[in-house]
Amino acid sequence: MAPPIPSAELRLSYPLYALDFDNDHPNRLVVGGGGGAARSGVGNKISVLDTSHEGSLQIVSEIELSRDEDSVNTLAVGARRNKSVLVYAGINSAESEIKKGNNEHFRAFAAELPSSAKSDPKISEVSRSSLFSTTDAEAYQRLLRISGGVGAVATGTIGRSKDPQIAIFGIPPPTSDSTTPKLRGKVELMREAMDMDILQISEDEHQLVYCDDRTLYTMIIGKSTTSGPHTVYTLTEDEAIGLWERPSFRCVRFLTPTFVLVVANVAKAGGAVLQGFRLPKRPDLGKEEKEGKAKLAISAKLPKTVKRATGLAVRNLHPPASPSSKQDNTQFVIATTGQDSSISIYTLDHQSIGDINLIANLLPVTTLKEVHLGPISGVAFSPFPIPPNETGQQEREQPLHLHLASIGSMANTCIVHTLPLKQLPPSSPQTSTKQRPRHVLGLKSHRPSPTNILIGFSIVFLLLAMLLQGILEIRGASRPIVYARSYTPATWHSPEWYNGQLNKQQQQEHSSSDFPDLFDAPEMTFEDSNRDLFAEYHDLAKTTHQQDSGEATENGKKKVVLHHVADDEVVRVEGHDEERHGEAKGWEELEEGQKEVWKDKLRKAGQWGEHMGEAVFKGVLFGELAGVVGAMVA
Repeated sequence: MAPPIPSAELRLSYPLYALDFDNDHPNRLVVGGGGGAARSGVGNKISVLDTSHEGSLQIVSEIELSRDEDSVNTLAVGARRNKSVLVYAGINSAESEIKKGNNEHFRAFAAELPSSAKSDPKISEVSRSSLFSTTDAEAYQRLLRISGGVGAVATGTIGRSKDPQIAIFGIPPPTSDSTTPKLRGKVELMREAMDMDILQISEDEHQLVYCDDRTLYTMIIGKSTTSGPHTVYTLTEDEAIGLWERPSFRCVRFLTPTFVLVVANVAKAGGAVLQGFRLPKRPDLGKEEKEGKAKLAISAKLPKTVKRATGLAVRNLHPPASPSSKQDNTQFVIATTGQDSSISIYTLDHQSIGDINLIANLLPVTTLKEVHLGPISGVAFSPFPIPPNETGQQEREQPLHLHLASIGSMANTCIVHTLPLKQLPPSSPQTSTKQRPRHVLGLKSHRPSPTNILIGFSIVFLLLAMLLQGILEIRGASRPIVYARSYTPATWHSPEWYNGQLNKQQQQEHSSSDFPDLFDAPEMTFEDSNRDLFAEYHDLAKTTHQQDSGEATENGKKKVVLHHVADDEVVRVEGHDEERHGEAKGWEELEEGQKEVWKDKLRKAGQWGEHMGEAVFKGVLFGELAGVVGAMVA
């Protein structure tokens, strides 16, 4: 059993809807939320938390926001500016301003860094702006993602959005006096974006990926131009992971510029699946119609208890030295949240061989159950330090743990789990001083267990073995083990049942000379209760008939009877001799008393039971029983 994962919990005074870690400090977490506009008693806030203390979370600084405005819906931590870190948030303006067509939903805050000289760092708002052009009064900033100096926000509505949009903006550099973002373009959407992510792929280029409920799109954002959006994948019923109804995309995150990871929910709360896609190669600008399609590279079904996934977080444990550097071998740690307040943790390997890049081993690690009292409204991993660049920047000491933070809106809780990491040894001693140390998750992942498959095969094999044994017992070719004759109809025990037409053909091919005269053969006695007396009777009666086909059978030598030897309590099959056996009679000709005596004799000989019924006596001739008079019984 895996050791428990350490965690720390903090209950705040307001519902939490958004969170993000400081990219330059893995122990600094920013959370936000609130009661919204005009909700008495519950304020709107942004809080900076310290996660460095084992077993506890501490509030470093906090800002109380206007209660006339909406709660904090999105958060992203940006770069350093002087002695502060910039925090971007999505907060709708007051309802009165929105009615005037003025919704300054994009806010920037400066959170002062703690210092020994100042023990009470402040958070202050430094700018607010509007990036959307929608006239929908119900729209709000539902999604926010930034990378480097570029970011994107997407609209969301409580109901159906009238004109959904994605706005792309530039972030002023830390050296600039301005903190107001510069709008670089808008993407008008046919359907509301479910999720999106942005990744810097070179010094001047970023890549955007977003999805609605059924389609995956990508865009290339250059310094002065954009390419796209390009449709790279569409879910259809035929590709719905073996189901008749189409699933829907819920979350998407970049792994590398080549791969993205998505979470798709199966229709009617039928479960959720993780899927890794290989993105197509970038098309030449102006030839978008030749854009290729993404290909499914790997997938894994989430636990059965997860009927619907709600969130996704991904962390690269060996990021490249710069956005344009090649991604080497690495491991990604993945966390997905479900409607049951669980967090499922997975690992995924990225393998690079020359120009070939692969993703493999999407394996479960563990599932944290009932993390919050109610829905999980956000999940995020702490950053993993990026190595030094070509300028020779000193490499920072890398931690041996990874924080996984989650928030719950119903109980106002923030919980941080601490996942252990371990450092891998260098691939070769000669290059150990040049290689950056690689880290992987310190918890073991689990491959699919073959136990269920082996049990299934074993059960099938056992059933087939029992069936074969039963057939052999019915044929009389094996001693009883499953006792098939005791619970199968007696008619199955006749030669016709198991020989079929093949036996008839073989019998017709033989001449009568192949069979010895019945009276020249040794007398046949059936003392073994495992032998089928009636099957042998019919077999010998048929043989006798074939020896003299077409002639009358009134002569005693042409008949076969059941004869009872009183002294030995043995029932024999013999050729009929009227002087020895008396008059031969069929079952219907016997008196009731004689029938009962015969039943008793056959029962004692182990050749008949009540479950066999009287049908087995049809066509059988019986000799007289010594000392039994039919008239006396009648």
